[in-house]
Amino acid sequence: MKIAWFSPLPPLKTGISEYSELIVKTLKNYAQVDLWVDGFSPRCDFYKEFKVIDYHNKTDIFPLLRLYDIIIYNMGNNVEFHSGIYEVLCRYPGIVILHDYVLHHFFVGYWIDKKKDANSYFQKVNKLYGSDVEQEIKKSINPLSKPFWETDKVFNYPLNEEILDKAKGIIVHSEFVNNLIKNHTKVKIMTLSHPLFYLPKFNNTCKNMQLPKEKIILASMGFISPVKRLDKVLKVIANNQFLKECTFMIIIGENVYPDYDLKDYINKYRLNSNVKLLGYLPLNEAYEYLNCSDICLNLRYPTMGETSGSLIRIMSLGKPTIVTNIGWYSEIPDGCAIKIDPEKEEQQLTNALINLVKDKDLRKTIGENSKKYIYENNNPEKFVQGLLKFISEVNLNNINIYYKLIDNITDTLMILNYGSDKLISNISENLSWCIQK
Repeated sequence: MKIAWFSPLPPLKTGISEYSELIVKTLKNYAQVDLWVDGFSPRCDFYKEFKVIDYHNKTDIFPLLRLYDIIIYNMGNNVEFHSGIYEVLCRYPGIVILHDYVLHHFFVGYWIDKKKDANSYFQKVNKLYGSDVEQEIKKSINPLSKPFWETDKVFNYPLNEEILDKAKGIIVHSEFVNNLIKNHTKVKIMTLSHPLFYLPKFNNTCKNMQLPKEKIILASMGFISPVKRLDKVLKVIANNQFLKECTFMIIIGENVYPDYDLKDYINKYRLNSNVKLLGYLPLNEAYEYLNCSDICLNLRYPTMGETSGSLIRIMSLGKPTIVTNIGWYSEIPDGCAIKIDPEKEEQQLTNALINLVKDKDLRKTIGENSKKYIYENNNPEKFVQGLLKFISEVNLNNINIYYKLIDNITDTLMILNYGSDKLISNISENLSWCIQK
């Protein structure tokens, strides 16, 4: 089998890069996987084993895609990493791995920021959701309010319809997203659990990490944004004297929202001696810190239908974690994480932290449960076998459709006395073209 794989890849700083690297490491044992990249060079120490095709500004190479058994597109919400993927998908349909249910932010970035064509964005909104929504969005674009796509309302207007229409098949990582899209597409959908990442060898002991020995270490990992609720976590710690005295928090990740600076909250709540902002760290170093933590936090509200790679890393380390009871997170079994209801966030988060800080056995039990669950359900080999099965089903469906099409055309032309001699001479060529499509 020959597969064209479209995705950001390391060294690009996105969870989908690491996800793709993890999958193709296993997938290459079963198929020829060619990596199609949009103007960047993948990390050479690993990718020298693959054929890498840079399609940036090289439209003449796209007909080569007809030579593949299947094209797989990894589609996420970041325009920086997925605009090229979107453009190719529009011309050459394939299987879409849908990393985010809501793609509204992608299309805002694509049309307004990248293409400088706000009208196309508004037209798309109008066509899909009506003029009332279009007008509401236009009114929200002013310095005195949040733009529409940064509010909770955006979940009801995901702008994923074009992607669903172009796909030959769709892979999602949760039943939550599966249920959201299954009535909006006619193609096959498969839910495959996000594969777990391989753990590195730990070189440092926690004694070398310069963390306070007498305190319970809290940790968060991932891009810093308002939906991660870290300002709420800091508020809870500041408002509870027990937590303020007993905990120290490390925050791993790059700040991607200029208007959301955690330093402001740390100063506001007088937590300078309780919090350490580590910024972006190489994965091995990030793992070292996570491994030295006692409790992790991976809150997310509102959700855009994503699955958290950072939470999968945390759970694979056997760390007890507090999550938001929403979307994919709600599918994690009870006992493998503590789940917080968004409408009772502050009180439940306070109680959860206090209970975990006080109860070492509880931390151990939840951590062990989470590790066992992740290793049983998120194995990369299991993911790849599911992916290969799905590819076969999608290809079989598409081939059957074309055979039926040719049969119907043939029957109709025979009835019209077109003549079998002219049909037979071209039928094999027509079938070959159809199957490649």
